[in-house]
Amino acid sequence: MQPYDAGMHVFLSIGRRSFIMKKVDVVALIVQKDGRILVERRKLDEDTDPGKVVIPGGHVERGERPEQACKRELKEELGLDCDRFVSVARLLHHTCLEDQMTHFHSCEGWRGEPQCFEAEEIFWIGPDQINMLEIDIDRKVAREFFKRSASGKEP
Repeated sequence: MQPYDAGMHVFLSIGRRSFIMKKVDVVALIVQKDGRILVERRKLDEDTDPGKVVIPGGHVERGERPEQACKRELKEELGLDCDRFVSVARLLHHTCLEDQMTHFHSCEGWRGEPQCFEAEEIFWIGPDQINMLEIDIDRKVAREFFKRSASGKEP
């Protein structure tokens, strides 16, 4: 089962069946404080990954660059402001509805008090709680982020 990437859509064949998955860009926002990162539990009525604990983020809108989406999503989802986003990773996440090219960014020098506007709940996790994240690519990026932070390297 190997997907074929054709730009905006991914064609996937399983046996005699073929599927066309929409390919979209999304951002994931790494907000760090006191050696922990902010995560969210998605609402149960979400179309993709309902109820899962994830790194917060959202879709990149048409005509938007990932950095612009980071600024907008950070405000919409968490009520925070930030002017400096550092690209950390870019990984593909398959959902039941779409294939998401996820652009992970660290939010450097963010301002405000985190608020939960679009999720079930938000909370902080440390390096020993990475397994609470329920999406493989989130765990992978968080693990690497904590490792680099502990070594004093730029994310």
